[in-house]
Amino acid sequence: MRAYALVGLAASAWLAGGAALAQPAPSETDAETEAMSPVVVTGAPTPGTPLRQSSQIDVMQAPEKDEVEGTSLGETLDGFAGVNNISTGNNVGKPVIRGLSGLRVRVMTDGIGLDHQQYGVRHPPNIDPFLSERIDVVRGAQSVLYGSDALGGVINVRPYALPYGESLGGDTLLRYASNNGQFDSGLRIGGGSENWALQGALVRRDAGNIEVPDEPTFFPPPPDDPAKRSAPAYSGELDFTDFEQLNGTLATGFRNEAGEWALRYTRWDNEQNFLLPPPAGMKPPPEGEEGIGQFLEDEQLRLDGRFEAAGMSWKPTVAWQNNVRQSNAAGNDLSVPFDGTIDIEFDQYTARLEAVHGPALGLDGGTFGVEYMRKDQASRGRVQLTPGGDVENLGVFAFEERAFGPLLLQAGLRFDHRETVARESETASDETNFDGVSRNSYSVVTGSLGGSFALTDTLTLASNIGRGFRAPTLFELHVNGTHGGVAAVQKGDPNLEEETSLSSDLSLRWVTQDTRVIASVYRNAIDGYIFPRDTGQSADNGLPIFQYDQDDAELIGAELAVRQQVTQWLALSATAETVEGEFTDSNDELPLLPADNVEVSARFTPAGTDLLREPFAELGVRYAASKDAAPGEPFSQFDGAPFGSASTDSYALLDLSAGVSTPVFGKDARLSVAVRNLLDEDYRNFLDTYKGYALSPGRDVVVTARVPF
Repeated sequence: MRAYALVGLAASAWLAGGAALAQPAPSETDAETEAMSPVVVTGAPTPGTPLRQSSQIDVMQAPEKDEVEGTSLGETLDGFAGVNNISTGNNVGKPVIRGLSGLRVRVMTDGIGLDHQQYGVRHPPNIDPFLSERIDVVRGAQSVLYGSDALGGVINVRPYALPYGESLGGDTLLRYASNNGQFDSGLRIGGGSENWALQGALVRRDAGNIEVPDEPTFFPPPPDDPAKRSAPAYSGELDFTDFEQLNGTLATGFRNEAGEWALRYTRWDNEQNFLLPPPAGMKPPPEGEEGIGQFLEDEQLRLDGRFEAAGMSWKPTVAWQNNVRQSNAAGNDLSVPFDGTIDIEFDQYTARLEAVHGPALGLDGGTFGVEYMRKDQASRGRVQLTPGGDVENLGVFAFEERAFGPLLLQAGLRFDHRETVARESETASDETNFDGVSRNSYSVVTGSLGGSFALTDTLTLASNIGRGFRAPTLFELHVNGTHGGVAAVQKGDPNLEEETSLSSDLSLRWVTQDTRVIASVYRNAIDGYIFPRDTGQSADNGLPIFQYDQDDAELIGAELAVRQQVTQWLALSATAETVEGEFTDSNDELPLLPADNVEVSARFTPAGTDLLREPFAELGVRYAASKDAAPGEPFSQFDGAPFGSASTDSYALLDLSAGVSTPVFGKDARLSVAVRNLLDEDYRNFLDTYKGYALSPGRDVVVTARVPF
């Protein structure tokens, strides 16, 4: 009952307040207009309005995206109801959708799945938000269109549309964050004729160490006073939390009456340090902090087409991705050249053809297609974090819809066959848990059935039931070594079966000119949930040993998003979320679930002047409930350490932001200042992976300038 009480309390209090204060409001915002207009929506069979889809969908684009955009995808999306962020410092941010993350959330670039070696808790999507124009978030199982991994939902990152028929122009980004001395500079430029277009973007991010509140520390040695054993191991400036990124994209396209073809290249480069917990490095704890240096690269090249034939719109895509993850031994930070400890590289090739059709065979429209993916991986490091090998997947799918007056029904079906082959010949380490070749095959049928019913012009009831699946990865099947990212030794199980899920949700959506309320409840039952089980044993290096295993699991949750335009100059917003998940046999809690949380904010938009246009100021409060770490959860070992804690207390943080536009060379430049954790509170975010030995970041003042030209 506590799960739904949290959302119910936030809803009733906010709606009561909004009704009491309601006055005439301005016209719909751009975001609301977008929500009511037909667009190409991720997770939908045909173009339509997000509010009329059976799945719960959020779309983020300018100006909202520009205002909340962070270094990582997880940080950028953290404000959506039901979406959270697993963070490690300021550059690692993994999105969590309805309690699921990593291998259970499908991250895509414009409809094509992206592999970023997401088996690691600290392995973020290799995507820079600055390079995208729009981000779609679809909740619930979406395997019917996107195959394996889409159990919790889909995040589709869309690049900027090519600037056909536009004169040369673009915009610049300048940003400074005080907490870690991070300086970001970006440039986006493009232009074209009616038939040709060219576009490029580049962004550089250079950051120092993050700072947390400077609280007393008592380790080493282990303090005798039990009350002091939860104090952090490190405070103040956290060494070895710096990073540097250089990311960019270049695209060109051609179109005429026959259709359009576009070629796009994207590159993401990241060099980062991670702060290690004591004593995970080479020195004894009294000698101070140690770090681990990592060198990450990702390249993507893709060709996209669009043309009309046989009364349908055809969309072929061929894509190549190259991904490299290199990690030093614990204790060797970025000042040490790559030492060959972990060296994993793969090439992934994807070909997808989908066709969108209009009315046919009694249906209003839909999408069908075929998708093939092959991944070739080599593991060249001394430590076999994951072996070399290859993965192949072939999927065929159809997703259709039919309207019956106010009722819109959507249904889809998909078949996938996947083969995962581990090869000793592609693995440099001799620590494999197999000899020669180890082969696993999976054949799975998934589907979905949902609908939305327009109760009135402004009130819609929607529901969706979807069956999803996820095939075990080379890592889960065959990992056999020390994983510095979780401070543990991990071992795979070559007999793992595929995960399958049955996801169901119910949403009520009320959208008017002044009010936006979306409330959802959901249940996701997962058969064969794959997780690292704590064996209770320790390796020779003192780290705990985790063995991959399977068990059935269930998640139940609720989420709420409210926005009320109270006056022409005041808008109130709130989000609330709760999720509970457990293994059905043991009743142990699932790992990496977010704490129950509520966010409320008031946004003031007074009248501007010719010089100071569209001014705003916003005050917000973030509250998170206390939460205990689940048994065997990554970093749960710190609940028993002589410092820190994996379980977290409740906290409330105050945020403040303000901004204004001003004309520069005939266009409006946007200037803003945001202060996170205004009061510099001590706290531990449950999804902050440094929580075991450090507090979460202190006050951060972020100054941003965006100047178009």
